[in-house]
Amino acid sequence: MAVWNGNTQLLKNDWVLHLNDGQIAELEEAADSVRSSGLKPDEVTRSDVSLPTLTPTLEKVKQELKQGRGFVLVRGLPVAGYTSDELGTIFCAIGAYLGIIVSQSAQGDRLGHVVDRGETDRYYSAGGPIEFHMDPVDVVGLLCLRAALEGGQSRIVSSLAVHNVMLEERPDLLETLYRGFHCSRRGHGERATEYRIPVFAPGQNAMESYFLPITIRQAEEEGYPLSDRDREAIEHVQSVASRPGIYLDMDFRPGDIQLLNNRVIFHARTDYRDNPDPDLRRHLLRLWLMMPDWPARPDVLRLHNKTDRAGGGVQSA
Repeated sequence: MAVWNGNTQLLKNDWVLHLNDGQIAELEEAADSVRSSGLKPDEVTRSDVSLPTLTPTLEKVKQELKQGRGFVLVRGLPVAGYTSDELGTIFCAIGAYLGIIVSQSAQGDRLGHVVDRGETDRYYSAGGPIEFHMDPVDVVGLLCLRAALEGGQSRIVSSLAVHNVMLEERPDLLETLYRGFHCSRRGHGERATEYRIPVFAPGQNAMESYFLPITIRQAEEEGYPLSDRDREAIEHVQSVASRPGIYLDMDFRPGDIQLLNNRVIFHARTDYRDNPDPDLRRHLLRLWLMMPDWPARPDVLRLHNKTDRAGGGVQSA
């Protein structure tokens, strides 16, 4: 089911899960419990919260991420009724129930803020459109706090569908993608990989993907030049993923929580017009999750070492 086209998914709504009043109240109680314990939102683990009513829904989410289409949208959280700290705690409680929350940078931040800060070394700290890519963890979660004035849609695509189109149309470029690219790790305070990371490689159950173009370009700056064929292959991935009917645009509203399986999904963002008031800019919260009960990633698809993912010795398999 991880191979899908956006035009067919638009006709369905079973990938949207709606929180009911009881589940929302349960999340509020969990957030209150965490705050009273003195824990920071990103320090929450599954043992710190109790979500009996929501657990069956979260189990469905885990199955859909692992064995289904690889994406879910959870809708219904009334963001206007909470402080940013309460929203972060609620989001982390959900994340901790699904997997292990890990850091997103060398600074050790586990609860990220996707907002235009004018920085260009990482996707999430710049404004404007974002090219198709994935994040180097099992699952990425985004909670929309504020939408842009216009645009800023979340655009996702089945990486396996992109692979299959290229297999049919340009198998020559797939060979380049199978060989892979050197990738910078500067965002985590490390040198670029001396080895190549394939864009596509066989996993235990299916073809898996690894695609971070920004790190490939950064690695070129660090001494690993790209050939014309390399550039063509990277651009063709973007071209196929950007075809109407292949990708799916999500109407990402305040309170929506998007969860993506990075092994089989590429995500991007459309251009947007932001609020001129810095306090009212488009703002998302982000979580990176490792899923310890998932099959191990192929060794060739590893950007980091097994225990450097979160400053907590998290085995990234």
